[in-house]
Amino acid sequence: MSDYQYEAECHGRFIIQPVNHIPLCKSCNNKKERDLVRTRSYDSSVLTSHLLSEEAKENVRKDIIFKYGSDLELFSDSTYRSLN
Repeated sequence: MSDYQYEAECHGRFIIQPVNHIPLCKSCNNKKERDLVRTRSYDSSVLTSHLLSEEAKENVRKDIIFKYGSDLELFSDSTYRSLN
């Protein structure tokens, strides 16, 4: 069963394509996950929520920053701060 089963407007790119329940396309959902890890929202991210040690979570964060950079891709800094 795919997470991207229906077509609708992606809330990240505002184009019609297969989206998940949020609704975000696969590309935007990946950006969201990386942004959550960058901002250390480990429990909210599917990538790190299963990890127990803070060291393992930080290693994932360092790897994402190394591969994709430290800038947020989908969230803006002002949007993220207002959520906290």
